[in-house]
Amino acid sequence: MMISHLDFLWGQPFQLLIKIACAAAFFILLLRVFTRRLLFRKALKPVFGIIFLPLALLPVFRCYFKVPYIFCGACPIQCPWGISRVFIFNTAVLLNLSDKFWCAYLCPFGTLQECQVNISKQGFRLPHWTNLSAYAILLLFFAMYYLASSASHALAFFETGRYGWVVTTVSIASLILLAAFFIPRFWCRYACPVGTIAKLTSGVLHFIQDKWKLYMGK
Repeated sequence: MMISHLDFLWGQPFQLLIKIACAAAFFILLLRVFTRRLLFRKALKPVFGIIFLPLALLPVFRCYFKVPYIFCGACPIQCPWGISRVFIFNTAVLLNLSDKFWCAYLCPFGTLQECQVNISKQGFRLPHWTNLSAYAILLLFFAMYYLASSASHALAFFETGRYGWVVTTVSIASLILLAAFFIPRFWCRYACPVGTIAKLTSGVLHFIQDKWKLYMGK
């Protein structure tokens, strides 16, 4: 059963707004490349946060599976995130090819965590090796995504049989939210799959660029 006061998130106008916002993000990135400055900078984070944050948070509180965001392809009735996830995810990955543009200026979770940093001036740092947690989560993400796409019988373990709160999911999300008050950008640094893909892609691109410069210098 849907949440009546959020029904507009399922509507075609809102889905069109999502597509327009993603197209606008590419347009703004192109302007940045050609003008060498970021236009509309002050408006980017609040505007994209208002558009994307409700959509991104909904699966945490209203999902058919014990783990949100991943099993959308196997969902009997997709939520707004499930409907637009491929479009948004691919947009974020492509925009991040240019200096992590999505993560730096548009990501609603990143904007939320920056607001938390402004509220709490605590700056605890975890040991450097804990950065590996993001790569472990990325591997788990792809493993579960494969599980959903392969129609495995193991998928039934993650089904709840209804749309609603899953105590474990909400509890983990709450702990991540709380941790960001004390560890700056906790989600971005130690968990976000999109940010981790950006790190890997950036590393590969820099490696190719360095090899190309060496080759051209011969």
